[in-house]
Amino acid sequence: MSLAILRAAFLLLLRDRGALFMALVVPVVFFLIFAEIFATAAGDQLQLRIAIVDEVQSEDSSRLLKALTDVPAVRPVPGTLTRESARDMVRRGTADVGLVIRADGEELATASGLAAPPLLLLVDPSRSVTATVLAGQLQRAYFAALPDLAVGRVAELIGTEFTEFTPAQQAEIDAGLASLRESAGAADGSRPAGWTFDDLLERDNVAGQNAALNNVAYYAGAVAFMFLLFAAAQGALGILDDQEAGILDRIAAGPGGIDVVINGRFLFLVSQGLVQTCLIFSCAWLAYGVDVPGNFGPWLMISVSSAVLAAGLGLLLVTGCRTRAQAQVLPTVVILIMSAVGGSMVPRFFMPHWLQQIGWATPNTWALEAYSGVFWRSEPALQLVPICFSLFGIGIAALGLSHWFGRRLVRD
Repeated sequence: MSLAILRAAFLLLLRDRGALFMALVVPVVFFLIFAEIFATAAGDQLQLRIAIVDEVQSEDSSRLLKALTDVPAVRPVPGTLTRESARDMVRRGTADVGLVIRADGEELATASGLAAPPLLLLVDPSRSVTATVLAGQLQRAYFAALPDLAVGRVAELIGTEFTEFTPAQQAEIDAGLASLRESAGAADGSRPAGWTFDDLLERDNVAGQNAALNNVAYYAGAVAFMFLLFAAAQGALGILDDQEAGILDRIAAGPGGIDVVINGRFLFLVSQGLVQTCLIFSCAWLAYGVDVPGNFGPWLMISVSSAVLAAGLGLLLVTGCRTRAQAQVLPTVVILIMSAVGGSMVPRFFMPHWLQQIGWATPNTWALEAYSGVFWRSEPALQLVPICFSLFGIGIAALGLSHWFGRRLVRD
């Protein structure tokens, strides 16, 4: 008897293609997404989009940049940039971190720590890990491409602080440095003793807030939007409950038809979503200091657009299913995949470039970029209008499709 029940369960699973797909394919998809993210984010495999500005244009700076950009993990942003344009790219998230070989600092060959360091890192505090990775890659490139400068600095330190080299000794040092310069491409990147590479670096935060506050603002938007989608899908299930109870048919026979049910449910889901978002951002404001009152107008515009999209999408996912069992699983799977790819679960800068590009096909990315524009980058409200208009428009379009699927439910 047990074997018969086992056989019947297998046959039922094989006949239900949707259930079979969700049971066997979806877990593999999730594994591949997170494996790709964390494999890329581990150590040197994290791919950095770097806005590079060479204000010096010297032979040494060219050698350093060539060694740096030959590293697979480094992806220079194309085009000729200035310090201000690089700063703006990091602030807007177009680049993960910026590197300026500054003309107003010391030279790479003679940096002594008495003036501005020659290398300036432009850093978003919320992405400080990218600056750490870049600093490591820069150190490796420096000792591989410019070993003569590194050893020369140590020799200069010894000659000025401890003893004075004779002309013969200085000639031998110069000859050795020339030899190092010629064999720079074969250097192994090891560092000489006597000084630290950090003496060459200075970090400049492009955002006024600290990393912790930026991260709180990011995850407030990420969590709010993900749970907007989940709550909307769960709330939309009431339509199928009404169908099973026969209520839907009686309402559909009235003058408004099925449209009044879907519209009423839509308005409820939008209101519910606004309350959820308000509660999450209120906690972020009261507990962590995220400036919601100072950005109330843009925040409200984004939150309303996000709630409209979540409500429309939730209704579409539910009314597109023929049974309640399907509607309980399909929206959850779709929302989880969108949240994983769109940045609600893992910050997008940890992802490989191709996955970041795919993320733009999800509403999560658009909503998070809008919230980031308000709380990270202090962008004016007008710059956020296209994103909000897109979210709102997609939500209304999804509502329209829900009407069409809803009429099918009544006919069935």
